Parts: sequence; C-alpha cells; structure tokens
Amino acid sequence: MRNLERALQELNSKKEDIKATMKAECELGNKQPSNEVNDWLKNVERINNEAQSIEKEVKKGKYFSRACLGKDAEEKIQEVKEYHRKGCSFTSLVIDAPPTRGLMLPTTTLVGEKTEKIVEIIWEDLMGDKAPKIGVWGMGGIGKTTIMKVIYNKLQKESNKFNVVIWVTVSQPLDLNKLQNDIAIELNQNLPANENTERRARMLLRMLEAKKRFVLILDDMWEAFGLEEIGIPEPSEENGCKLVVTTRSVGICRSMGCKEVRVQPLSNEEALNLFLDKVGSRTLQIPTLNKKMMNSVVEECAGLPLAIVTIAGCMRGVDEIHEWRNVLNELRGRLRSRNGVNADVLGRLEFSYHRLKDEKLQQCFLYCALYPEDFAIPKDELIDHWIAEGFIEEVKDVQAKYDRGHTILNRLVNCCLLESVKDGSCVKMHDLIRDMALRITSKSPLFTVKAGLRLLKFPGEQEWEENLSRVSLMRNDIEEIPSNMSPHCEILSTLLLQHNLYLQRIPECFFVHMHGLKVLNLSHTSIEVLPNSVSDLTNLRSLLLQDCLSLTRVPSVAKLLALQYLDLEGTWIEEVPKGMEMLENLSHLYLYLPPLKKFPAGILPRLRNLYKLKLSFGNEALRETVEEAASLSDGLDSFEGYFSKLKDFNIYVKSTDGRGSKNYCLLLLAYHVPPFVMADLEVGKSVRLFACKICEREEPIVLPEDVQYLEMFAVNDVASLNDVLPREQGLVNIGQFSHDLKVLWFDYCGNLKNLFSLRLLPALQNLEVLQVYKCFLIEEIVAVEDEETEKELATNTIINTVTLPRLKKLYFSKLPEFKSFCSNNGVLVCNSLQEIEVYNCPKLKRLSLSLPLLDNGQPSSPAALKVIKTEKELWESLEWDQANAKDVLNPYCKFVGF
Repeated sequence: MRNLERALQELNSKKEDIKATMKAECELGNKQPSNEVNDWLKNVERINNEAQSIEKEVKKGKYFSRACLGKDAEEKIQEVKEYHRKGCSFTSLVIDAPPTRGLMLPTTTLVGEKTEKIVEIIWEDLMGDKAPKIGVWGMGGIGKTTIMKVIYNKLQKESNKFNVVIWVTVSQPLDLNKLQNDIAIELNQNLPANENTERRARMLLRMLEAKKRFVLILDDMWEAFGLEEIGIPEPSEENGCKLVVTTRSVGICRSMGCKEVRVQPLSNEEALNLFLDKVGSRTLQIPTLNKKMMNSVVEECAGLPLAIVTIAGCMRGVDEIHEWRNVLNELRGRLRSRNGVNADVLGRLEFSYHRLKDEKLQQCFLYCALYPEDFAIPKDELIDHWIAEGFIEEVKDVQAKYDRGHTILNRLVNCCLLESVKDGSCVKMHDLIRDMALRITSKSPLFTVKAGLRLLKFPGEQEWEENLSRVSLMRNDIEEIPSNMSPHCEILSTLLLQHNLYLQRIPECFFVHMHGLKVLNLSHTSIEVLPNSVSDLTNLRSLLLQDCLSLTRVPSVAKLLALQYLDLEGTWIEEVPKGMEMLENLSHLYLYLPPLKKFPAGILPRLRNLYKLKLSFGNEALRETVEEAASLSDGLDSFEGYFSKLKDFNIYVKSTDGRGSKNYCLLLLAYHVPPFVMADLEVGKSVRLFACKICEREEPIVLPEDVQYLEMFAVNDVASLNDVLPREQGLVNIGQFSHDLKVLWFDYCGNLKNLFSLRLLPALQNLEVLQVYKCFLIEEIVAVEDEETEKELATNTIINTVTLPRLKKLYFSKLPEFKSFCSNNGVLVCNSLQEIEVYNCPKLKRLSLSLPLLDNGQPSSPAALKVIKTEKELWESLEWDQANAKDVLNPYCKFVGF
C-alpha cells in the first residue's frame, strides 16, 4: 500500500501541474482544454477513487489474503505509472477555442447600390489576404459608421475566419490610455490603471496576440498613431489579423498605411427613396405635393444620409404645400450663407434644429451638447437638469415633468437629432449633430463646452464672458481654480464641473457674481469644503456633490429656497447642513452619508414635496426620525434607507404597515458599503442585508409584505429563509410573507443549510431569479420542515414536485456541500427557465429538472432556455430522472473552467 501511495502522490502532483499550466494557457488566449487531456484528468480522478476503495476494504479487514492484496495493489500501481507516463508525454494541453461571438450592434438598413458595393469591397478585403489594413473615409454624415456596423454584424453571424471581432469608437481628442482600456474591455479583460502606457501596450499586445486572428474596427478616428504605441499587433498576411478605421480624412488612412475605401454620397434616386422611407409613404398621397417639390428638398441634402434622415424626420406629418415651399426656401437660404464643405453639412443639419420651432424644445436639444463627444447621456439625469433649468414648467407634478421630459426625448429621437442607446436608458448625439449644436451655442445662447478634453488648466478669466449662459468642464483633469478668480457671469445658469477628480479647492469668491446659477454639479471631485458664497445662490435649483469623498463641510442652505435637487450622497460630512428645514421645494434629497451619526428630527415633515429620498439614519438614529421617514413613504416615488441597527429597520417597516413607497430599497448593514455595491436594481421593492444579525430572540427582523428582491450577504445567523419568518404552532406562517418576491440572492451566508421549506413554496410562485454563492454549508435548496410532510412525500410523488412557474435564472457557485435541489428526490418544474449556471459544486449529483414532454412522451427543453453554463466534468457526472434529458440539454451547454 505504501508503494501505491507513493505512486499516487507522483500522479497527483503531475495532475496539479497539468491543471495549473492548462488554466494559465486558457486564460492567456482563446484556448480550451483538449478532449485527450480532459479524459486523462477524469481517469486520474477514477484511479484515486478506486485506490481509496482498496484502502477502505483493507481497513475493514476484508482482504484476508496477502497474495490477494498484493495482486490488486500491484495492478493499481502499474495503472498509476502508465497514466503518469501519459501525463508526461502530452505535447499540448489546449486547443483553439471556437471563435468568440459578440453582441450585435443596432443599425439601420443600407440604402443604394454604391453603398452595397462598398460593403462588398470591404468584405472581400476582410476575407482575402491582400489588405490587412482598410481605411473607410468620407465626409461626416455619409454613412461610414452604419456601413461598418453592418460589416461587424455580418462577421458575427457568417464568418469563422476570425477568433474575435472588436469594435471601439475612438473620437476626439485621442486618448491612448482610454483606447487601450476600451480594447481590453472588448476582450473581457482589464489593464492596470497605475501602469504607464508602454507597459500597458505590452500587456495589450499579449492579449491580442493570444487571440491570433482578430478584426479590430476603430470608428471615428481624427488622428493617426503608431499601432505599437497602443499595443496592437501589426496586421499582416502572415498573422491573418485585420484593422479597419473609419475617418473623415484620407490623410489618416494614408498615415496608417490603409487601403483607401471612399464612401460617396447617394445618387438622387437613392436619396429620394431614403427620404420617402423616413418621411412616410402617406406623404406621396398629399394631392398638392408633387414629386418635383420633394425632389428639390432632397437635392438640398446633397446625398448625405444623415442630412436626409434628419430633415425627413422634421417633415414627417407635414401636409401643407406652403410649408414644403417654405422649407425649401429656408434650406436654400441657409446653405447660401455658408462657406466650405463642413459648413454646408452643418447648415443642412441646422435646418432640422430650426424646424423644432418650440424654443423650450430647442433649449433641451442644445443642452445635450454640454456632454462629451460620443457620450451616452443618462435620460433621467438629462431630464433632471432640464427641470432644474426651467425648461419643463408647464406641469407642476414631478412625475408629469418626467413624462414630459421623456416625450421631448422621443421627439428629438424621432427627428433624428438624438439616438437612443444602452437599451433605451441613454441618448447620444452624432458627432456632426453635436458640432452643429456647438456652432449654434458659439453665438446665442452662448455656451463654453470643454468636456472630456483632459484639460489640466482651468479656463482663464477672459474666457468667462458676461453673456455666458452655460459652461461644461466635466470629465477633465483640472487640479485648481486660481485663488482670485471671480467671473462676472450673472446670467450663467448651468456649471458642470463633475469628474475632475483632482480638483481640491474652489476659491471663496468664485461664485460671488453667479447669482443666476440654477445647476451646479461638483460630483466626483476632491473638494474638501464648499465655499460660503454658495449660500447666496438664491436661484440655485440643483446642487450635486455626489461622491465628493473628501468633502467634510457644506455651508448653510437656509437661503436656497428654490432648491429642488440636493445630492450629498457619498460625501464625508458628519452633520446635515444648517437650514435644511427651509428647503420646502426639495423634490430629490440624497443623504447617504457614512459618517452621519443621526438625522435630526423635525426636518423631514417640512419637506412636503419630496419625490425621491435616500437617507442614512446613523448609529444614533432617533425613533422619531425613523417614524417621520416612514410617514413620507406614501408620497414618495422611491426611498432608499440605510439602517445601522435592526431595531431602526423594524421600526420603519412596522410604521409603513409592511408596505413602503412605490419603489424602495432598505439596507441593513453593519458597516459602510462601497458605492459600487449599491448598484441600481431592476426590481422596485428590495431589501438588502449586509453582515448583520437578523434573528435576534428579542426582536427578529420584520420584512415588508411586498418585497420583490431579497439579498443576504454574510448573514451568518440564518440556516434557512424560514428562520426570518413568523411562525404559528411551530410552522412558518406564509400569510405574512411577500407573495411578490422575484429575486432571492444569498452570498457568503456561512450557516445556511437550505433556502426554504416546501411550506413556503406557494409564496414563491413569482420568483424569477435564484442565486446562491459561497454558502459553504448549504446542502439543498428546498427542505422538508416537518415529519407530517415527510411522511406524505414518502407515499405521494406529486407532492414532491417543486413548481416555480416564472423562474428564469438559476445560479449556484462554490457550494462544497450542495447535493440536490430538493430532499426526498424532489424534482423542479420551471418551464420559463432561461439560464442555468452551476460551478464548483463537487457533491451535486442530480440537477433535479423535470423537462416538459412532447406528444410522444420524450422530454424537450424548456421553450425559453438560452444557455447552461457549467464545468464539463460536473455536467458529465450528473444523473438524470428522465431518459434522454442530457441529450436534450447538451446543445445549450457552454462549458467553463476545467
């Protein structure tokens, strides 16, 4: 047996070496373990199990014969040595993984034979070997980005020639670090922020070379650069890599050594077809509108798709021939007053701005230009600024203002002046549209926009003209404002300085001559004190200081009676500002302050117009304050409450009669949680419990009756969700538990044995997501809680079916004791399931899924199922209740790890 142990030790050492090497090679590039190596690892695991069985039998005394023992042990030693030799003989542990597929980009249909021909040319160059670098160039608004989006999507769907296709928007000014980061993110990797550009370039080069064959598309380039500066391997016929750039300048194509592909304007016929498609077919049915008139309008667009689409958007629904003639005259007059190609393009686009006619609508549009180029602007943030500026004053109710704001955004999107991005939560300006807006705001109304330009120096006092109405210096690297600077800008209404991370001090005199200021955003700066002169900004409606982590003092706000938005979330002030009780017009108050010991009583009842409230109650919270917050819940659209003590949490829930505001997030936490943990949730009513005790005998936790999202993180005094629920005669009373629960999430709960009992099942029929991570003692998800139910299960298989009809996602990871979904061989029925993820669950033997049956009695996959992510070794070891279940689910498997 000692010889066997020594041989096994050598084999297992080899196994660990192989797994470590294989892991490193897979993480480095687009690789996966070879089938041969996977089979070898499985056999090594089998040999270990058989050797353990021999050892157990010997200890039981069942091997009486020395000869018998010697024979079995010797055979096993030979097998161990054979597999050790095989492990040493591997020439390669990994093979190329299948090509990586990215998400499709939203795009529009291409128009015109010329455009289709260009797509063909670019596609042929990508599929061929003669043009490793391609430069797609043409004037702004001509459709370069649209063409390349179509190519990108086609590569994702049709070609296995490349392992990965990467899309990055470059824009101006060129930022090498940002470009490196964006490429790394597209590869699902990260580059260290504290390294210099050269070292980061070496790291990125390694990442890209590991992908072997890639296509890198760099959209909207304004400046040439050496690929080696970034860390991009030089594309060549030998390495099979491709680079495509889009630019307005043929010179950039030449500097980068690209094959030039020029995008030409549309022909008259193509332009007219695009115009008709966007303006609507009913326009052709207008009796007084002849085709000649429409052709004349289209001709003024000069074959530019962006201009055609934008102007068509403005003319949609216009029936009067007089208005069409007027439009044509306006277009011609506007263009005659311009000089140069770019001026002509901007003139055509500017027409669309003037066609808005409504001055408030125009102001809302121009406001978007305050953000950096190619920036995804959050819709709600934009509407908040519009409200504070007074652009939306025709309605008084806050929700009605948001509705009006979204209506304006839809109008601007429909007119093609903005585009909707990020699943509709943000909008973006085409860079040419933004150029047009900036040209308008260079005269009246006067803006200064230097956003996202990496400025180090604050603009000099001579740049602060008296008639300035809005200034944006956001997202720069400004470190200081000169100590004697006090610009005379009495009509300045918006000043955006957020995300100047190194800005530490603002002079006391800076705001003295800015009495018209309505929006002041200093969020994400390093300021330590807010100047006293802010206290005299009596027209201020929005004061935003989010995540000013060094800010320890805010002066009195007693005079700021017009204030509607006050955001102090994530600052380090220890007391609320003086005069808070005077702010009766406040609609948004964000006061998540980690150092705050208590929020004074008597303030909240004065703030009768609150719509959104975030509040930390502190370690010394007053019962009166907690009850005041609860009394506001009916009128709030959303409430986020941060509680340090279970007692305060329970007082709040009880004071709201178990039901909070329209949307709420209640957090009970024993320590300050970093802001990134506080991610916005998709569900409206949530409770999050962090590293706290919730099952105190004197006062266990009271949960809201309508909670939809329940998360426990490092909550170590619960063995089951049942522990936190009220009981009657020893059994869980499900009548007092939310039947609206959609998400259950447990992380690092060290004593969790199961999630819930069968008795709780009727209350979980709306559950959509179930996630369990690093709960090291959990053995099962659904438990039998009483003997009577257990007896029934032994005789009635129907009761042993766990049905969760709306469950969409299951996630189990790093659960060393997890054995089954339900005790007593229960099965899970959830035909809405879309995603299953199971990792590092070594004792799991059955997935316990009951699959729907076809007419012939054979199992089929749930109709909504998209993917099963797991380890191949775990998947192969699972047992199934239904014949052919594994074969049915195999096509959905995406194997990860080893």
